[in-house]
Amino acid sequence: MNDFTLRQVEYFLAVLDHGSVSAAAKACRVSQATVSAALGQLEKRLGVTLLARGPARSARPTSEGREFAFHARAILATVTEAVESIGDVATLQGNLRIGCIPTAAPRIFPGVAAAFSREYPALDISFHEAAPVECQRRVLDGEIDIAVMYLRQLQFAGLQKHELMAVQSHAVIAADHPLAGQAELDLRALRNDSFILLDSPPTADLVVAQMRTLGLEPQVRWLIPDAETIRSMVAMGLGVSIANAVPHPTTRSFHGLPVNYVPLINPEVSNTIIAVTRAETRMSKKLTTALSTLRATAEETNPLGWHAGHQVQP
Repeated sequence: MNDFTLRQVEYFLAVLDHGSVSAAAKACRVSQATVSAALGQLEKRLGVTLLARGPARSARPTSEGREFAFHARAILATVTEAVESIGDVATLQGNLRIGCIPTAAPRIFPGVAAAFSREYPALDISFHEAAPVECQRRVLDGEIDIAVMYLRQLQFAGLQKHELMAVQSHAVIAADHPLAGQAELDLRALRNDSFILLDSPPTADLVVAQMRTLGLEPQVRWLIPDAETIRSMVAMGLGVSIANAVPHPTTRSFHGLPVNYVPLINPEVSNTIIAVTRAETRMSKKLTTALSTLRATAEETNPLGWHAGHQVQP
């Protein structure tokens, strides 16, 4: 068997995660020479080239590097879990990579970052924002440990879903829209409005399919990839939208215009915010702690809490 060290594996994975030897060295708090030497020794031990160097000193895995990385992450996870098993959860350390879809990231990432910084300062957390399909692929490839999205967006086999909380979809309408003062809405009341939907596959297709189950053929005016841009366009009266992530009611558009989020009563558009992990991954203390923190953060940002005057803990 070819001998190599866990430190060499750690540096190799750091290069993959950060894109270059220099960025990996900075993240690992060692010199570039140390990382380069470790990579050279690792490739020599294995007898293969793991990294292809590119322009601007970037580095990408070769086919052998991708295969080795897949198993190497499992090796490090197992070692970390073994260390955690003889310690207290408060001593969690190592790396934790959390992914999230862009529409939910403002809701999830700040609270999770604050909680882990306060409770588990030795844990090195990285956040990765990506579209639903990309989040799922990266979890399956072992590039991130856990990802947050909506249940209806789940498409890939091989993932274990963990429910965080049920969510109620809301109509997003301008403050001067005729229905802005309603306490709740039937989606069919917006049949004559133009819709501005999120261009983040499969989100728009799902929304259109849900509306068709209600006998509606939505007038989709634009597909926009950024929720903040959609909010600004809705505030100007350019259309209406649908959202699962509802900001604090004092939130305004980029231009300072008010936007109304009105709960939809249609069960056809209800959803659940979930976290996903690889199905075959054993739930370590690190992952179970991450799940409990994600659930607490989701609950703290529940729109019902906004209306009750609840404030998220700093």
